[in-house]
Amino acid sequence: MGNGYAIIGDVTCDLNEELRQRFGLDNYMMGHITKPDGTEVRSKLEWDFTTPKEFYSAIKSNKDTYKTASASVEEMVECWGGYLAEGKDVLALTISSTLSVTYNLMLNAQKKLQEKYPERKVFVIDSRKYSSALGLLTIKACQLREQGLTIEENAAKLEEMKNEIHQMGTMDDLFFVASKGRLSHSKAFMGTLVGVKPMGDFNSDGMVTVLAKVKGYEKAYKVILEYLAKTIKDAEGQIVMVAHSMREEQAKTLAKLIEERIHPKEVVISDIYPPCGINVGPGLLAAYYFGDPITDLARETEIMKNILGNRD
Repeated sequence: MGNGYAIIGDVTCDLNEELRQRFGLDNYMMGHITKPDGTEVRSKLEWDFTTPKEFYSAIKSNKDTYKTASASVEEMVECWGGYLAEGKDVLALTISSTLSVTYNLMLNAQKKLQEKYPERKVFVIDSRKYSSALGLLTIKACQLREQGLTIEENAAKLEEMKNEIHQMGTMDDLFFVASKGRLSHSKAFMGTLVGVKPMGDFNSDGMVTVLAKVKGYEKAYKVILEYLAKTIKDAEGQIVMVAHSMREEQAKTLAKLIEERIHPKEVVISDIYPPCGINVGPGLLAAYYFGDPITDLARETEIMKNILGNRD
């Protein structure tokens, strides 16, 4: 695209083809997925080798059914090197370094390319986020470039803004959470029986921390809306992403409620594709948006306490 540099996303950003084209994302780094039969495919932002139902059913029944791997340093060098050879600099964004080795691999690719193309610039941003939160930051990078920011200005702005991206939503398939070692099976069984839905936001390190547990989607919708209202900034000027893994109808309902209550510029519903879905599992429904800078979660916890205290 324009302004002298290419923006390269990460396969874990969960931006579909329409969004990538619409905002001018130049490319994204594909990873690798090993399927249940042992064959390997490139991981892409599309459902090309399976369907959402088949994929999430498989990983729910066996957490090791699919395995993912990052792109290699060599693959990054080949992808980015094409833009550098054309005289363009490169701004690359990656999934949180707390969740993946991809950031470190990208730093290795950056070093190799800057040795080969010393006249060019390569910036790598550790988003400290995943899925649609990373997608939002990637969209922001494209928008800032469109506004005329240089690659240095863009990178600095992204570093500043990445701690302003919030998540609020639910995870209702507690058996998958338990299978990943994050919850005991007995608690998963009891929680699922009563419809318990953990709700969380990112902490300052980019990890999700549970701030509340509610019963049922109707209560969850109310809490999500209240939390957004108290933490979002410049709602009318931004895009809110609603991401889901096998919760399409609930995602549509939540998107409509956000439009009616929060009045953002736009609400976009996004699938969670296999590269993120293999760790997220079925049952995630969450909104992602820019808000006040995330603290040590003391403020966010207090906000949630007030919401739960005032809830019907």
